[in-house]
Amino acid sequence: MSDYIENLFQDLSYSGREEEIRSLFSSEDVRIERICSSGQTSGIYDQEEDEWVLVLDGRAQILFVDEGETHRLKKGDHLYIPAGCRHQVTYTSDPCLWLCVFWGKIAR
Repeated sequence: MSDYIENLFQDLSYSGREEEIRSLFSSEDVRIERICSSGQTSGIYDQEEDEWVLVLDGRAQILFVDEGETHRLKKGDHLYIPAGCRHQVTYTSDPCLWLCVFWGKIAR
């Protein structure tokens, strides 16, 4: 059974140019990812799946585009983003470590 144990904080990579996205678990119903950011921002996402994000280290800002609401997240803060909610990552610290859980219509 110990072969199944992995450490979330092992092998973190912050390149500066692109986020490092690592899939931790995936099934028909759920996908869990670890994301290492280092100052990156994003375009506007309009996902067909629900998402829950947790900032494990650092800080980030997510704009809910249609509502005009900016959510400022720090270490330990988490946020639910419903499917169809257009959102954009407008800031990440260097480093910023995320845990993201997706469910609903899972894109593979």
